[in-house]
Amino acid sequence: MSTYIQSATQISAQAPLSDEWFDTPVYYNEKKALSVDPKFADYLSPILSRRLCNLLKRAIVTSRLTLQKAGIEMPDAIISGTGLGCIENTEKFLYSIWENEEKFLQPSYFMQSTHNSISTAIAIDLKCHGYNSTYVHRGASFENALLDALIQFRRQKIGTALVGGYDELTPDYYIFFDRIGIWRFHDNSPLFTKSACFAGEAAVSMLLQTERNEQTICELNGVELAYQPYMDEIRECRDKLLDEAGCSLRDIDAVVVGTNSNYENDMVYTQVLRDVFKGLPVMQYKHLFGQSFTSPALGTYAAAICLSRGMIPAHLLTAREENLTGIKRLLLYNHYQNKSHSFILLSRC
Repeated sequence: MSTYIQSATQISAQAPLSDEWFDTPVYYNEKKALSVDPKFADYLSPILSRRLCNLLKRAIVTSRLTLQKAGIEMPDAIISGTGLGCIENTEKFLYSIWENEEKFLQPSYFMQSTHNSISTAIAIDLKCHGYNSTYVHRGASFENALLDALIQFRRQKIGTALVGGYDELTPDYYIFFDRIGIWRFHDNSPLFTKSACFAGEAAVSMLLQTERNEQTICELNGVELAYQPYMDEIRECRDKLLDEAGCSLRDIDAVVVGTNSNYENDMVYTQVLRDVFKGLPVMQYKHLFGQSFTSPALGTYAAAICLSRGMIPAHLLTAREENLTGIKRLLLYNHYQNKSHSFILLSRC
């Protein structure tokens, strides 16, 4: 059964709710960069906006616009991936416990601090009573959400699915992960050639459907996941994904990787690109969108937009100064701490 990405919307460090990054990207020299939010008052009522944290606002707005672009009022399923969920509300609730000595606590912070509040908030806003799920698997959260959607499609349980990846960055969260070395970015990484990476946020919604039309962005051919694989197992995942899609490595126009100028992170990509994808052009995206648990969602979104336009701009390519045109297939490869590895294959319609 074929699955297609009909529409996609993002809020990130780039211009929100648009694809301006394709032609006029925004670069950051800071070690962290928060998302550029749209005017939520244009999309949400004051009462609703006052009740929601920024991450839930982003999730609801991107979901609404994604459905609007696809011309669909109600999805059959809502599936989200998040690394830490609404961490801002979690922190507010914990601080409230401490400051008020466990008395006079505000329930709204607790209600919106659970990870599955993202999918449920979208469902409540849309009044959707269909399949609803949230995946919390750190750096592989979005890929698990995407895989769940494909499984539901192949079981013929659903015909449309709203799939997203959402994460936010708070000052305390940033400090904690900075202390353990997560945000160690370098300007002179051998793979990361455009600019240094930064800690960022993610809010991406995609509408998946089993039917294509003139608005379809690209086809989603498959998803493969592996935990702590050896190099031979990585090759097996690659070959399995390509075989099921009826193509070979020669048909792949570029590999999309999650390099972020962190030595430990990029060392894994260096080895895999040398041993598994040797000779293929390499596309990167985290120098524009930043590093977060669900940054692969932004990578998938960026790859889908490139396929819809039939071109990868030079500012997304490593070791290349000109655009890569005539692309038909892109293979996304990501890993999280060399434990959770994932492959996503996209094709131009």
